[in-house]
Amino acid sequence: MRAYVRLELRRLARTPGLLIFTVLMPLMSYLLFTNINTITGQDKDVAATYTMVSMAGYGAIGALLNYASGLVIDRSIGWLRQLRLTPLPPLKVVLGKGVAAMGAALLPVLALCGAAVLINGVHLGAGQWLAILPLLWLGALPFALLGIALGYLATSQTAQPLNLLVYLGLSILGGLWLPLDALPSWVAAVGRLLPTHAYADMSWRVAFGGAPSASDVLTLAVWLAAFAGLAVLGYRRSVRSIASL
Repeated sequence: MRAYVRLELRRLARTPGLLIFTVLMPLMSYLLFTNINTITGQDKDVAATYTMVSMAGYGAIGALLNYASGLVIDRSIGWLRQLRLTPLPPLKVVLGKGVAAMGAALLPVLALCGAAVLINGVHLGAGQWLAILPLLWLGALPFALLGIALGYLATSQTAQPLNLLVYLGLSILGGLWLPLDALPSWVAAVGRLLPTHAYADMSWRVAFGGAPSASDVLTLAVWLAAFAGLAVLGYRRSVRSIASL
């Protein structure tokens, strides 16, 4: 599987457009939101830290969903047919793609955290940084698997709108754009069950002196398993459709 992951990473390096979508757009949003002091109902320093986590997570999720949606192109050019001829089982194909996609998620995490320090003077302890950076990066793995599932299940006509709908829906309802406390109570109740909120909440808690909660870890683990199963199902469905041609 290592050779497959290396191949996918080389393909990632040849997609510079990903940089605009996953780094520049979240960075511009961060600069905008941190100049609106009411975003968290607290002072600008708190807003800068809170929004750093939100927009870093937003960029990482966007990178993963956007990168994995390239599977639609892979299907159209016959790449999946070639993978079917290799000894890689479906689970390793899915996991290999997910591991490679995680490379795309690292860029916005580093860019947004760096901007928070350099532009807004966000100051955290070394231990907090050592926890937040891995949480924002590795914690996004469920969304890599979700993107892979959408890439295998969607068609060339539905891939882009479906990807955008899922991306924006999970981001807004999960509290990445506005704190859940600022949303209607029934929306907040739904949002707390979503993987986007559990993912960001782990880092929010660390950033403000706490620790990730067991409920967030459990929620994210459940969604990870669900998205992995959906991705494997999508891969097998794609393989069957190819075999029937």
